[in-house]
Amino acid sequence: MKELSKEVKDKHNRYLWTVFISLFLGLWLFVSQYALGYTTYAMKISDSGTGAIVILSSLVALKPNRLGFVSLWVICFAGLWLNFAPLLFWAKGSVEYLNDTLVGIFLVLFSVIIPGIPGKVEVKGGAVPLGWSYNPSSWAQRIPVIALGILGMLISRYLAAYQLGYIQTVWDPVFGEGTKEVITSTISKSFPIPDAGLGCFAYTIEVLLGLKGGENRWKTMPWMVMAFVLLVVPLGVVSIILVILQPLIVKNWCFLCLCTATAMMIMIVFAVDELIAVFQFLHQNYRAGKGFWKTFFSGGDLKGAKDDEELFSTDHLIKKGSKGVSLCWNLLLAAAIGAGFMITPALFSFAGTMGDINHLCGALIVVVSILSLAEVIRICRWVNMIMAAVVIVGSWVLYSYPFYHTLLGLLLILLSIRKGKIKESYGPWQKMIR
Repeated sequence: MKELSKEVKDKHNRYLWTVFISLFLGLWLFVSQYALGYTTYAMKISDSGTGAIVILSSLVALKPNRLGFVSLWVICFAGLWLNFAPLLFWAKGSVEYLNDTLVGIFLVLFSVIIPGIPGKVEVKGGAVPLGWSYNPSSWAQRIPVIALGILGMLISRYLAAYQLGYIQTVWDPVFGEGTKEVITSTISKSFPIPDAGLGCFAYTIEVLLGLKGGENRWKTMPWMVMAFVLLVVPLGVVSIILVILQPLIVKNWCFLCLCTATAMMIMIVFAVDELIAVFQFLHQNYRAGKGFWKTFFSGGDLKGAKDDEELFSTDHLIKKGSKGVSLCWNLLLAAAIGAGFMITPALFSFAGTMGDINHLCGALIVVVSILSLAEVIRICRWVNMIMAAVVIVGSWVLYSYPFYHTLLGLLLILLSIRKGKIKESYGPWQKMIR
């Protein structure tokens, strides 16, 4: 067996206190079901078994060896299971849901987030990708995503509390009973678990993955960035599509769902550039003759990558965090036109097929316009031309205010032609920004 390096042993000793915290959390999980008066039998069995696993794994993890490092990953996945178990078993008591999710989050934090990847010492430096003018993995870039993820997690948790029966009413300051009707609709009930709770679980993982890794994680742990961004982007798109379908299927809007969808859109805008940096890094290493999968899972280095400058003030943090995003007036106006399409059925008092076209295309125009604020995917704005064409053709075929729809549609096409100013540099990816 290969001898562990002195750096790995020193890191293990430095973070040994986190293992003792995991041990305490395992003990607490094992006995808390009695102290808190669990009423769900499956939750009692789950917490007893998970607590025993965490206790055993923590004891094994006290020693710096391969088995100990594997045990830390076991603790991590036990924490993720605790965030999912109350949903799977439809926990009857709110205290059961709260206890499991909090203990689960702390287990993940103290097993792999705070101490870092078990058995590996992360290399520092060279945080700015080759040819880029900023670092997409900087904390300034990740803080907005983490903050919005926490917001989404809290909102989803509140909605899940209603679906699980912990609260009897749900707040909606705009659409009245709209939120209640959406989260109790046939779409929501078609899921085997509370769909709002599933959203909370996804947001929790997003926040934890956002906290993981240093400021050069795009090259030291590409798999982590890939998992983080692929969780944000596909789930964000699905969440946004479900919200868009609300007036078409449920015939109502959910204010809190709109808030989470908006948060998701902004998260994608701030997170997608890190994914591009990973793709570029993997491609450059592959062309250099390095194994793709080894680089993907173990990371590597890249000649020419510059060190990132340190943060020293709030102004600097804001300036650095906004890199890669430019507020183009044409895209903001395009989003306003999309919103105009969405309110058109109510404005002119019509429904039917054309009303559905307005709702669907208008919402998609808003989403595409906001996402296109991210410079690395500015080309997405061209999708708005398709949406404009659908609205224009639909209005003439159905003869529903064709001149009004044509005027806004043509204006949208003109706005989508303009690329807008690109403030940053993106190396080889620059040629994809059109």
